[in-house]
Amino acid sequence: MYRFSFEEGLSSGMKPPPFAQHSCPPFAIGWGEHIMCAGNDKLVSFYDGRDGSLIQRFDYTNDDNEKEFCSCAVAPNGQSMVIGSFDHFRIFAFSKKKYQWQETALRQIDNAYTLTSAAWKHDGSRVVVGTLCGGVEAYDACLRRYKYQGAYEITYVSNSQVVVEKLSSAAKTVLKSQFGYEINKVNIYQDQYIVCHTPETLLIGDMNSHKLSEVAWQSSGHEKFHFDYPGCCMIFNPGELSLVEYGSSDILALCRTEFMNLHLISVRINERNIGREYKLIAYLIDQQTIHIVDMMNNFTVATVQHDTRIDWLELNGSGTQLLYRDKRRHLRLFNIAEKEPSTMLNYCSYVQWVPGSDVVVAQNRNNLCVWYSIDSPEQVTVFKIKGDIVDIVRNGQDTEVFVDEGLTTSRYVLDNTLIGFGTAMEDKDYESAIQVLENLELGPETEAMWSQLSDRALEEKQLHIAERCFAARGDIAKTYYLHQINTLIDELEEQSPGIDAYENYRVRAKIAILNRQFKVAEAILLENGKIEDAMRMYLDLNRWDDCIALAESKNHPSVDRLRKDYFSHLLQTGQEEKAGQLKEREGDYKQAVILYLKGGLPGRAAQLFNQQNMGSYEHDLQEKIADHLFRAGLFEKAGDFFAEMHDNERALDAYKRGNVFKRAIELCRNVYPNEVVVLEEQYGDYLVANKQLESAINHFMEAGKYIKAIEAAIEARMLNKAAALVEAVEPEVQNNYYKKIARRYHKNDQLDKAEVFYVRANMPEVAVKMYTQADKWDKAYNVASKYMQPQDVDVLYIGQAQRLESQGKYDEAEKMYLTIQAADLAIEMYRKNRDYDNMFRLLQQYRTSELKQEHLNLAVEMANEHNYKGAESHFVAAGDWKAAVNMYRKADRWEDAIQVAKLRGGPKAATHVAFAWAYQLGGEEGARLLTRLKLIEPAIEYACECLNFEHALELANANAKHKLPDIYLRKAIYLEDEGEFKDAEDHFLQADKPREAVLMYCTYHHYHNISEYRLTHQRFVLISGTSIRRTG
Repeated sequence: MYRFSFEEGLSSGMKPPPFAQHSCPPFAIGWGEHIMCAGNDKLVSFYDGRDGSLIQRFDYTNDDNEKEFCSCAVAPNGQSMVIGSFDHFRIFAFSKKKYQWQETALRQIDNAYTLTSAAWKHDGSRVVVGTLCGGVEAYDACLRRYKYQGAYEITYVSNSQVVVEKLSSAAKTVLKSQFGYEINKVNIYQDQYIVCHTPETLLIGDMNSHKLSEVAWQSSGHEKFHFDYPGCCMIFNPGELSLVEYGSSDILALCRTEFMNLHLISVRINERNIGREYKLIAYLIDQQTIHIVDMMNNFTVATVQHDTRIDWLELNGSGTQLLYRDKRRHLRLFNIAEKEPSTMLNYCSYVQWVPGSDVVVAQNRNNLCVWYSIDSPEQVTVFKIKGDIVDIVRNGQDTEVFVDEGLTTSRYVLDNTLIGFGTAMEDKDYESAIQVLENLELGPETEAMWSQLSDRALEEKQLHIAERCFAARGDIAKTYYLHQINTLIDELEEQSPGIDAYENYRVRAKIAILNRQFKVAEAILLENGKIEDAMRMYLDLNRWDDCIALAESKNHPSVDRLRKDYFSHLLQTGQEEKAGQLKEREGDYKQAVILYLKGGLPGRAAQLFNQQNMGSYEHDLQEKIADHLFRAGLFEKAGDFFAEMHDNERALDAYKRGNVFKRAIELCRNVYPNEVVVLEEQYGDYLVANKQLESAINHFMEAGKYIKAIEAAIEARMLNKAAALVEAVEPEVQNNYYKKIARRYHKNDQLDKAEVFYVRANMPEVAVKMYTQADKWDKAYNVASKYMQPQDVDVLYIGQAQRLESQGKYDEAEKMYLTIQAADLAIEMYRKNRDYDNMFRLLQQYRTSELKQEHLNLAVEMANEHNYKGAESHFVAAGDWKAAVNMYRKADRWEDAIQVAKLRGGPKAATHVAFAWAYQLGGEEGARLLTRLKLIEPAIEYACECLNFEHALELANANAKHKLPDIYLRKAIYLEDEGEFKDAEDHFLQADKPREAVLMYCTYHHYHNISEYRLTHQRFVLISGTSIRRTG
């Protein structure tokens, strides 16, 4: 057998050597995983395709039914082979696990005779054999077949190849492991995407585009697959995100992230035709950091740091802009090329890119915000809406935003023309972009789009487009210049058709000038020997310095003329400063000084004058410089000028007039020492006037003006330094400054230090007042008792307490009174202001012996004011509850009187009060009262005890008639004791006690009063004939 390599054989032109030696002519030969050879010796041999060594051999010489092998076909995957013989064919399959070939099937075909040919279907699902007699038979070659979710049929044509057929459309997709691994599991997602697992790899395919991928993969069993982005599959593992592009056998990107929310990941893979290939991903590496990676080159494009947790992000379709929003609802835009973020909205509840464009739609409360030009975030179109945005739909010529308004859904149509501009820009279709903009009125948004298009046109060297853009923007200068360049290009192309006019040196130089790259333009012109053109360029741009420098560097003969022309130009245009610089460089210093003075630069003139030591011979010019310096108010420079000229007196005068005291003092220390003290004081006054108090202190001290130094220190709040300075002045003025220092400390709430200086100022009463206002009574009393006479302390505290009392600050006034042991004044204060609770609190604490009498006095006073409840409480507090009862009785408030009597004296006392009330009412009304109070019988008893028998009879007749005999009896006994026997007899009889009446008469020996009628009703016991006593 010979093996021929087209590359090697064609290049060498030599006959290849034998590749392998077989035992017979190989009528059946095929090359799959290995090379298979078979012939009439009933041997099937497999050879290594690299070196021709024998790998494996199947021997059928002992099989009488086997004839010679005549045909062979290799399956598309190279791991299955069919070999035709007489009336049958055999199928061999290669096992990756065992790394050997195995005979998997023998198909007997009776009367077929020799099988002269064989072939596999391109997907490996069927094998076809042809017979000697002209027959063709097809056989199903799958290992197994099953239906997936009733919508797909999955056929295993080999362990490493699967055919997926969609039953509804009969569309087939073939998945094959390029490494020959056994496919274990097949899943279908979203009716479009296939995922197959092998022990070492992962097969992913898109059934619509028929793009398949096989990547190395060790399955963890926890993968999650997402197919939200066209062109790639996202695989989520804990802490890891992998991206697989359809049609590629390498993992596109591997990202370490814990944030698997699809709102926090954005992928863009060649979604837009922008003239280049791009593959970008943006994702979070932590809650506040976005990572943007170029997946083609595997490098970080940008890292966006934010100060708040990010909850949404998305790249635009071309991968040049990133939108992201944080938890505070702030929407920001990040330009990936410029690495610059910008804020678009401060409150954003919805945001989305319009599909297929760079237009942004967002919601800010009741505002629908649209950015048609994302490069100009400040240009925004706003619509008022009444609901929440739910979707953006772009179909055909319309782009609509759907807003949920509760019961209805409203649609807002966006300007598709402006959207089309953005699309044209991304697709670099600048002619279409111009057509879009020409149909629009010029406004802020349209102007921003013209600007964007002009910048892009210049970058792309589309100068005709740029000219039109600048004309629309009203930039006449650039429009005219671009028109010149375009005219030049047209002329060059007309003169030399087919050349690239943009490569011409004149065009390149003009473009460099347009971009303000003047040195680049100069270099281009010089490379082409155009020195004159380069000098003319600088002159046209009024860049004389560059022109002269170029002429000097090239030894151009017109250098002197250029200098003169430049000098004349400067004088004509009033540029005396530059003219002076030119003369200074030429060494004409006097003329330079004159020009500087003419140009209003006396300081520059003075500096040059001194540098060149011109004072010895240019006295007039010196006076002129001094005059200009004074008139310009440059006194310091004038002083320096005179000092350089050793004119110390005039220098000192200049320094004084300009308040440049520091330089004046330095001058005086060397020249006029006696003037230093005066200048130090003036310097301090100047600093105080300019509020530089701290700096002024030292100058006043240098001048010996301690009073001014003290005042400056106090104003500068350097109180410690002020206090130290006060000690150095006369005692008669110290108190005033101690008082000022104390007030400063007081104002700063540094009360302890304020106290010290108030005392030093002989104002202890102010310190006491300060402490009392701060509610620091102990410190106030300590100061008062330490530095004031007792009577003065009392007067001070009483006066202060009275002021506090007049202000209604009774608690503070009380503290003041108690501090000086004047509790009576505090009690009187509370009495006067009717604050009785606090008054009795103090009485209880300081005047216990007067407490009861004060309660009684106050109770009487309140009773007179008809404040009965208050009076009652004080009567009770004084232990005289009966007075409270009497008060209520006098006020005709019997209910309250009964309540107090019952609460304080018990039921019996309440009964007595009720009886008095009933007695006052009299008759039936009084009886009804007692009945209501359930006190009728106790009241009768009480009336009898009080010998008020008439009232008792009145009560009994009204509500207790059964008590009448008892009342009559008790009254009869009372009358008997009083010696009113006749009335007593009548009441005994009314009480149905006649015997008691007889006994009464017998007791008092009034026998003659006993009538026959009465004797007949009595029983007598005669004792000794004359003595009678009561019985029974």
